Amino acid sequence: MTEQKKTQKQEADFIKLIINIAVFVLLIVGATFGIFFDFTPSKELETWVDTATIFTGVATPILSTVSVFLLYFVWKDNRRELAATKQALTEQSDTQSFSVIKDAVFDVAGEIKTELNRTALFAYDEKRCFLELDNSNLYKSLVKEDDSEFVDKKNIKLDLFLEYYYELFRPRDYIELKPLNSNALRQLIFSEPFDSCIDKTKMLGLFLSKVKSDEYKSILKITLFTKLGVYTCLLMTEISHRLYHDSKYNDDTALLVFREVAELTYSQREVNHYLIL
Repeated sequence: MTEQKKTQKQEADFIKLIINIAVFVLLIVGATFGIFFDFTPSKELETWVDTATIFTGVATPILSTVSVFLLYFVWKDNRRELAATKQALTEQSDTQSFSVIKDAVFDVAGEIKTELNRTALFAYDEKRCFLELDNSNLYKSLVKEDDSEFVDKKNIKLDLFLEYYYELFRPRDYIELKPLNSNALRQLIFSEPFDSCIDKTKMLGLFLSKVKSDEYKSILKITLFTKLGVYTCLLMTEISHRLYHDSKYNDDTALLVFREVAELTYSQREVNHYLIL
């Protein structure tokens, strides 16, 4: 039995007790009156008026007291029902809002995955590295006549590059990349191939901040994390931190985005492949 039902049962039992006491008192008064003044009906109007006056004087305060309790419990029950209705409407509104935000968040997540699924030319040597996306001739523009060309060049998807980057320069066998200069590699996260992720990171953080229910937000973060993966979440955390660090006066919006994105990543700390940088 829930606490609310238990309270309602106690109130109903109390009302029954009050009514039973009132009836019992009225019976006692009637019996006492009959014993002292006999039960034989009188034909005198004055006798009837006096009798009515006596019973009215006794019954009125008793019935008034019972009425006060009844009105109180009716008011309390109506207030409880109103609160329950308000709660139901709030939950319905939260559910509808969550549904809208969820669709928007998943759309943004899908766009991020699409962006990171693009293939870029990754050129590197022991000191230099860069990404050339969509045949942008960036490689040619960076290689000067008096500079030596990059010895190693490889076509690689951006999400695979992220895995390499966040594995602390410990490439997996199928990537086959040599260890690079860490500073040069870190600069690539904030280069042109990842520019499209900046606005989407902002949008994602702001959408997450609009989910008021902790339960809904937890569900959304778990689902979102499985859609994006740990390396994408780490990228967004690094982007949002840079946005906050570089924002003028460290404004509240930039801080809000950073907190939401960082919590998204941190909330998955128990995932086996989570990396602490």
